[in-house]
Amino acid sequence: MNIITTRFGLIQAPESEIYRIPEGLLGFRSYTQFLHLPDPVVSGLSWLQSATAPDLAFGLVAPPLAVGDYRIEIRPGDRAALELADERAAMIYVVLSRGGAGGLTVNLQGPLVFNPVRRLGRQLVLTSSRYPVRYPLETGSSNQSPTLLPGLTPLRATA
Repeated sequence: MNIITTRFGLIQAPESEIYRIPEGLLGFRSYTQFLHLPDPVVSGLSWLQSATAPDLAFGLVAPPLAVGDYRIEIRPGDRAALELADERAAMIYVVLSRGGAGGLTVNLQGPLVFNPVRRLGRQLVLTSSRYPVRYPLETGSSNQSPTLLPGLTPLRATA
C-alpha cells in the first residue's frame, strides 16, 4: 500500500501494518485507517499517520514519558471493541500537541489504546479522571513544572 504524507513523503507499507480505529479519533471520526511510525529522530516519539489524509498525523508518546504514575483501566466494552483478551498486551499512548507559548502538552484524558495483534485502536475518554486534557510538558528543570525524560528534549522543535 502506498501512503502519501506531507511529513514523511511516500511510505510503502503492507496493508497488514495498518491500524483500524473504527470510531476514529475525537474531532476526526471519518479517518479510520492509520500507520503507526516511530519518529526517525526523536527517541520516544511516534506518529499516527492517516492512511487516507496526507496532512493528518498525530504525535504520540507513551504515558510514562509524560507522567510517571499514569494508570488507566480499560473497560470491558473497550476491551471487547479492541478484541483484547489480555489488557497487558495493549499499547497505550497519549496525543502530543502544541500548547500556549510554543510549549507542548499531552492529552491524558483521551489516551489511545491499541491491540497490536489485531491491529485495532480506540481512543478512550476518561470522564471521571484526575488527568487533564492539556498536561504541560516542559524541558526546563524547574521544580514546579513536569520534566520530559532526557530523550524527548527535541520534541519542542519537531512536534
